[in-house]
Amino acid sequence: MNYLIRSHFSMFFLVILALEGCSVGMAMSGKEQKDTSILFPGSPRSVVIAKLGPPETSTKSDEGTYIDSYLIVKGNAPSTGRAIAHGALDVFSLGLWELIGTPIEMGAGHEDTYRIIIHYDKNDKIKNVEKIKVKESDEIADE
Repeated sequence: MNYLIRSHFSMFFLVILALEGCSVGMAMSGKEQKDTSILFPGSPRSVVIAKLGPPETSTKSDEGTYIDSYLIVKGNAPSTGRAIAHGALDVFSLGLWELIGTPIEMGAGHEDTYRIIIHYDKNDKIKNVEKIKVKESDEIADE
């Protein structure tokens, strides 16, 4: 009987040890959020490219104006603060926090993906911005 209790305790300890750090790693992973606050009529194309990077697609219309497209993912930014909190709670609870922290981080990883289509005028200033929510089944894997 004593052997059975020790083996169960050992198994429980190994599971907790295996989970150790998962919530910390999940809180630190993710993609930096793109600054879309510059997407308003009159904003120069050079500023948009500087903030968002090169467009995913870019076409030039017959009138000589550009239409750029970006795939923007919002909602899964890395967080040093969350990672420190998870690490501290792991230490103080001897790893038991992972049973709570890992599912919390799994739920916190919710992402919204948008296709942003930007129409520019002849002076390379934003004329119009379209924001289209992309369904999960329509997303293109960029990894």
